[in-house]
Amino acid sequence: MPALTLDDIRRRDWVATYPTREAALALVEWIKADDWETVSQLDRRLLGIGIEWTQSFNTAAERCFEVYGYPELEAVAVARRIAEMSVRPTAPRGRVAGGSDGLTGATAPTGLSARPEGPQTMTFGFTPRR
Repeated sequence: MPALTLDDIRRRDWVATYPTREAALALVEWIKADDWETVSQLDRRLLGIGIEWTQSFNTAAERCFEVYGYPELEAVAVARRIAEMSVRPTAPRGRVAGGSDGLTGATAPTGLSARPEGPQTMTFGFTPRR
């Protein structure tokens, strides 16, 4: 979203874009959750919480941050979370039918424990170097 000029700010309909506290808290829950992979998945949820004035999660989060000041909805925090979600590893996908790559399909690595040792945050299944 381009920066707003002074005229844009004066013309902005603040009442129409005023989110409810429940909607803002829903956005906070969504950005923290681990049940989405792309921002478009978050965009599609907006109508369900009454945000009808935009179809962009980022715009809605920015407006909710302006109104309520939740740090999770600050532009930098949202961008960081979106980047984290977009670069995390996904489950291996099956081979494409008719492919001639010579691969036999994905195999599960052996020797992995169900829980990593020690406290690890935001590692997405990788073991940090020690």
